[in-house]
Amino acid sequence: MKKIEILKLADILGRMKNVKRIGWMRRTVAYPESDADHSFSLAMLVMLFAPKKLDKLKCLQLALVHDLPEIICGDMVPGEMDVQKKSDLELDAMRTVAQEAGKPELLELFKEYEQRNTPEAKFVWVMDRIDNVFTARFYEDTLKIGLVKEFGMSAFERLSYLEDTELRCELDKILNTLMEK
Repeated sequence: MKKIEILKLADILGRMKNVKRIGWMRRTVAYPESDADHSFSLAMLVMLFAPKKLDKLKCLQLALVHDLPEIICGDMVPGEMDVQKKSDLELDAMRTVAQEAGKPELLELFKEYEQRNTPEAKFVWVMDRIDNVFTARFYEDTLKIGLVKEFGMSAFERLSYLEDTELRCELDKILNTLMEK
């Protein structure tokens, strides 16, 4: 890697740590997670729950790049913007990030995640929502504000996108456990 690419990568990683997740901010979470926090948490869940038949490395790569465009366009709450407009904004932002990093493969990974045409992309997309339930459970337990039910219902809806019945059942149990407390 060239010196300028290394410095740009340092900037990209730093900016990822500064993007606060707006959904938590709107719910009065005093110290909301950043995109970097969320991406780490998602990657950990992917590592722990990815079925053997999936390419775990690909799943981890998708988890780590899925929110990278937000360093340019910011975090957006689902439903507040036209889906196509959001997709176009994020794709343009990801093109910029990939170019800045000198890593075109980042753009290809992001496209795969967004298109959800592979079992790995579908799995990570579902796990992205499940990670929100894990985070909601943590915030609800520590801050005593009700969040789990709202985020849990949204995660249950995504389970139907998984073709693997056994995996759907396992993730359903995890969600039920998170919501029971």
